[in-house]
Amino acid sequence: MKTQTQKRNGKKAAVLAALALLLVACVAMGTMAWLTATDELTNTFVVGDFTEPTVPDDRPDPQPGQDDNQNPNISTDGYLIEPSWDTSEEHKLVPGASILKDPYVGIGKGSEDAVVYVYVENPFENDSVYFVLNTTFWKAVDGEATSVSGGPANAYTEGLFEYIPNLEAQADKDVWTEQPVFSQVVVSDEATTADLNITGDKNIVISCFIHQAKDGNGSPIDRESVIEPAAIDALTTQP
Repeated sequence: MKTQTQKRNGKKAAVLAALALLLVACVAMGTMAWLTATDELTNTFVVGDFTEPTVPDDRPDPQPGQDDNQNPNISTDGYLIEPSWDTSEEHKLVPGASILKDPYVGIGKGSEDAVVYVYVENPFENDSVYFVLNTTFWKAVDGEATSVSGGPANAYTEGLFEYIPNLEAQADKDVWTEQPVFSQVVVSDEATTADLNITGDKNIVISCFIHQAKDGNGSPIDRESVIEPAAIDALTTQP
């Protein structure tokens, strides 16, 4: 029969054994916590974009006898340029006159390949002021351009026009459309003072819409179902 002292000593031994096992468990758990590993993989992406043309030497040539690279008054606005339009001159609308005006669209080096649309807004009435579309590279968007009634072939007063080929970007230079949308503005012989002397601003406004030509897999984006509706929305439905 165990004495009280023996029982107490036995309990102490059991407690000490349990504590020893707990310590071993803690040490084991601590060791497991130390045996961990982490890893991380970072991929840096470059966002596709269009940049504005900036290099004078890459600009399209103006009409013969003019040097757009030397003319500080050349008309330029971001992606649009008119080499033959001198902003320092006064451009008068006179019946029978024609005025040099040649809007090109361009993208800067390193841009994405682009599909290009241009919208021409003309406030003058009764077909009094019009232009002849350069049809080698441009075409009118069906239902979105106003032709001149009884005028020359491919003559329009305003509307939406599509650049037929893609504008293919280059890594080391700016790229411009092969031709301007048109080369001059013509004032009809039959234009009257009332046709030309309209109320409000007497501005012909050229706007361009540039859309990426290919999707992320390098496949062409459909013009008819995707890009053209976007161009119409962007250029013809503005408030």
